[in-house]
Amino acid sequence: MSPIPLLQVATPFSTGTGVYLAQYALVVTNEHVVRSNSTVVIEGADQAEQLAEVVYLDAVYDLAFLRPRSLPEVPPLPFSQEAAGVGDPVRTVGQYLGEPVRQIDGELTAVGVELNGTDYLRHTAREGETLIGGVLLDAQGQLRGINMMNAREHPGETLALPAGTVSEVLDTFGRGEGRPAARCFYCREVTFELAANPKGFCPNCGKPLVLPSLVEEVLPTGVEATIEAIIRAAGHDPRLARRGPNLWRIRQGSATIQVTYHEDSGLVTGDAYLCQLPELPPAEVFAYLLRENDRLQQLTFSTYGRDIILSLLIYDRYLSLETALPRFEALFAQADAYDDVLVNTYGAGWR
Repeated sequence: MSPIPLLQVATPFSTGTGVYLAQYALVVTNEHVVRSNSTVVIEGADQAEQLAEVVYLDAVYDLAFLRPRSLPEVPPLPFSQEAAGVGDPVRTVGQYLGEPVRQIDGELTAVGVELNGTDYLRHTAREGETLIGGVLLDAQGQLRGINMMNAREHPGETLALPAGTVSEVLDTFGRGEGRPAARCFYCREVTFELAANPKGFCPNCGKPLVLPSLVEEVLPTGVEATIEAIIRAAGHDPRLARRGPNLWRIRQGSATIQVTYHEDSGLVTGDAYLCQLPELPPAEVFAYLLRENDRLQQLTFSTYGRDIILSLLIYDRYLSLETALPRFEALFAQADAYDDVLVNTYGAGWR
């Protein structure tokens, strides 16, 4: 089976999973993940982070389509053409943010499960909570559906939107020849953007309707705005760094730096995840980290499992572009340099 083109989707408000469908040149994800955003960040195991435009919003089916600026080079994911039946083997492929891709086998336990006027498949291919936005595959590795939610009346099972429904929505969107669109939650009609769309209302029924062009770009405020100003001044695009509420991730050379704002404590942390300790680390590497901790100012080494982490801590009341930028610039620069030293001198491994 070819690798499934899963992508992580992130906004300032939430994170989720999407799947890239090469035959449509679109990423399919959940509407609730991208809601209130005109652009989002996407990235995959073999795809660097990039901004993608939200081009379709559908609260009826909880679907959204994203148009990447750089198209991944992957084969099309075929849609299952066989009728679904109870007992059919299925596999979920999904991912939580920052975790490896998970593959979970199960079987269909019901088809045609009606909920709010939409038919779903129900299945057991899950561990714990539903991997929402992940794909459901049939025995041939073809798309059987998109996982959407827990089956509330059947604990331990998941509801998936059938591939046939996903295909119908994609075909409807395709009739607009690339124009952004949205489905009305009330009359279920799809409206494509035109030069003179009614602002904020469905032209079919007159109820409220948010077209992608009506979604304004997210502008952070307060501490979040200061953090993004620091990221921008350090030479990085803060929009590409957003990974959910109060969380940003920046790549500097071989290092990955995670910036987090803990509102309850007022603490802003910058954690640079460097290379990894060898399975049997020599004592010299720990001695080196302790010596550097004694020498460094405002930065601290620690280890978590096999991860080597270089950290910066600062309280929000002291956070300003003038005071914090030099500290973050030092963290970004030191992280990449220390990676090389730890790998080349002490046998650490690249992440």
